[in-house]
Amino acid sequence: MNTDIKREVIADGVAFSEIVDKKLKTNLLKIKFVTELSEKEAPLNSMAAMLIGASNKKIKTYSEMSDRLNALYGSSIYTDTSKSGDCQFISFTADCIDNRFALESENILDDLLDIAQDCIFSPNVSEGGFDRTEFELKRRELIESIQAEMNNKRDYAHIKAQKYIFKDEPCAFPQYGTVENAERITPQEVYEAFVKLVKTAVIEIYFVSSSENPSVKERFRTAFAGIERNPQNPKFRTVSPLKPEICYAGDELEMKQSKVIMAFKTQSENKNACSVLTRMFGGTAFSRLFTNVREKMSLCYYCSAGFVYSKGTMLVDSGVEKENTEKLTGEVINQLNMLKKGDFTDEELLNTKLYMINSVKSVNDSPNQIVNWYFSGLCTGEMISPEEYIRRIMAVTREEVTEAANSFEPDTIYVMAAKEGTSSDEEDENE
Repeated sequence: MNTDIKREVIADGVAFSEIVDKKLKTNLLKIKFVTELSEKEAPLNSMAAMLIGASNKKIKTYSEMSDRLNALYGSSIYTDTSKSGDCQFISFTADCIDNRFALESENILDDLLDIAQDCIFSPNVSEGGFDRTEFELKRRELIESIQAEMNNKRDYAHIKAQKYIFKDEPCAFPQYGTVENAERITPQEVYEAFVKLVKTAVIEIYFVSSSENPSVKERFRTAFAGIERNPQNPKFRTVSPLKPEICYAGDELEMKQSKVIMAFKTQSENKNACSVLTRMFGGTAFSRLFTNVREKMSLCYYCSAGFVYSKGTMLVDSGVEKENTEKLTGEVINQLNMLKKGDFTDEELLNTKLYMINSVKSVNDSPNQIVNWYFSGLCTGEMISPEEYIRRIMAVTREEVTEAANSFEPDTIYVMAAKEGTSSDEEDENE
């Protein structure tokens, strides 16, 4: 690996990481605002993210912004909102080709950084709120994003299930908020939310390039020097407590196939063993859930498992005919019980490890993947290299996997049931 990363705190709750990889031909700036997920502020923060990437005080419209970026050899600025555990992440990204590829020796990077800084520190504001025209355009986009999640029944089942799985925890709230909240918010409220993010969010800034460029760090050190910060330091990991007894919950919707979400919780601190276990259980095309529950027993259209380390929770996700729901949930628990007994082969364990390490070999292929890798490491408490991750995964033993399996207990079973007689064609039975 030829990637070099240096992280430095440049203001209260603000860190700047410079990542250098000589093979890269582009530059990437990514600013991540980390805050606690909140039902009220989730749609405000999501709207703020969309607006700061569309215009600024000097570039008033999205159309003008597109023209300016296209003139910089097709540079781009984009934003997104995501959540992990109890945290909401607001990401601002700007990228461009390296200056050495400019036809007339233009300083593409500096021009792009000027625009990016204006987006963050001089947003398009009037009358105490974001520009009304741009606000209405982005609000419509936000509502469409929320509706798209609702129309995708697999995603919607996850959103609904998390209200029960993580009851009374921030993680229960959807990352974009609700349509009702989005329709009520104002440009002034969104701007106030963004100002609060700049002042109170934990901020991680990443700059990825083929060579060192200290001036980028100094830009942001100077910019944040004039801002009074009071970072709130949200917790990246808050293990969700196991319920005293299994919670059974559900809804009924018009659709062809029912959706089942099962949550298993653990207090285990062995992240690597839990990850290997989850992959072996339902994270590959040769996993227990895929080969047995889906292929051999034909109990469902799909069945997979994922581990949410930040919440100590494994989620099993399945699409099933309504009449097979009970059989499915029983067999999922049965397959986990087999792993608890150590009923798996050395070949299964090795193939699972090889699958996992193969997925990280492409991390260094793009600046975005590099940033995502190290930010994820920061969130889990260890900023290790892909090579070190591979070493640790390969070192996980049978005993550790069995111990991890025994640490998981069923917490919630949520069923989004298909209404009798429904003939909707909006779902793909093989999704």
